[in-house]
Amino acid sequence: MSKPLFIVLEGIDGSGTTTQLGLLERHLAGRGRRVHPTREPSQGPVGRLLREILLGGHRHADGAPVDGLAMALLFAADRRDHLCREIEPALAAGADVISDRYLLSSLAYQAQEAERDWVAGLARDLREPDLTLLLDVPVATAAERRRAAGRALERYDADDVQARVAARYRELVAADARAAVLDARGSIEEVARAVAATVDRLL
Repeated sequence: MSKPLFIVLEGIDGSGTTTQLGLLERHLAGRGRRVHPTREPSQGPVGRLLREILLGGHRHADGAPVDGLAMALLFAADRRDHLCREIEPALAAGADVISDRYLLSSLAYQAQEAERDWVAGLARDLREPDLTLLLDVPVATAAERRRAAGRALERYDADDVQARVAARYRELVAADARAAVLDARGSIEEVARAVAATVDRLL
């Protein structure tokens, strides 16, 4: 079998990364590959804290949310823990790793609340994915998907924030030779085929 791959799915909230992670896992397993699916925020201790904050928890005494710089630091800490705790061991054991979000999510989301170069500096020396796929959808489409799924409102769900994040994602992918944009407006099956075709070119 070829070397294990580290693949990341990125996109604004409601773009379908979580759904496509499960389908890509099934596709790769069907090709006889071992697969380790994961996500960020991770299931580690910092990741669990982040999920609580994203849903509005841990506010200050005056009701203010956690500071944006603190959020960037927490995401960076979670990512390093995630890498050491899950990603590197799985790759070393010969499994492909598929992550629902990784580095570009911080460069797109946390750079809305903190200076871009500072956020990027927090990610120095991190392992780079073999492939990052940006599932690109209009902000309105993603918002409707979140509503249809009955998802709770999270910190970054406002349409204006999502629009800035989407634009930043496109900039980041355009500058990354190991990243690609996929049109995720189609059906789940159509997007899954496009994801699988792109990944298969690496195999």
